[in-house]
Amino acid sequence: MKKLLIFAVMFGIIIGAINLVAAVDQGLQVTIGEDIELLITPSTVDFGTVVPGSTDNTATNGPITFDASGSNVDVHVEVSAVTGFPFASTTLLLDGDSTPVGLFWDLDCTIVNDVCTYTAQSTIPTLDIPLSSTPGLKTGSITYTVTGSPP
Repeated sequence: MKKLLIFAVMFGIIIGAINLVAAVDQGLQVTIGEDIELLITPSTVDFGTVVPGSTDNTATNGPITFDASGSNVDVHVEVSAVTGFPFASTTLLLDGDSTPVGLFWDLDCTIVNDVCTYTAQSTIPTLDIPLSSTPGLKTGSITYTVTGSPP
């Protein structure tokens, strides 16, 4: 009986000295959606005061710049429409092209430390003014279609 008691005490000490540690892995999962952040500057392209019959009038506030910083996809920017007189005809030129509708710029994601980085793209707008243009402020707009695809 004494031997049994000594055995039970020793067995209990041995069991107590063994710490049972179990490693349990938990999986992680996330789906990251497309995110397009596009900054087009300036917000209004200003050609200043021009005279009828003049050509190659450059915007007074610089080129049009496309910056996709903050996006996570390759970004495609395409001119889909130009409206307003005298802009809507062939008088608005982007980088010398008199048919801006259909022109496009690709801002490709370069992955650095799992984050997309971009090189900004730009275009120089110029404007030809028809000889018969009436005086006054003229407004118009450029509409862009912006799409993205995974890098």
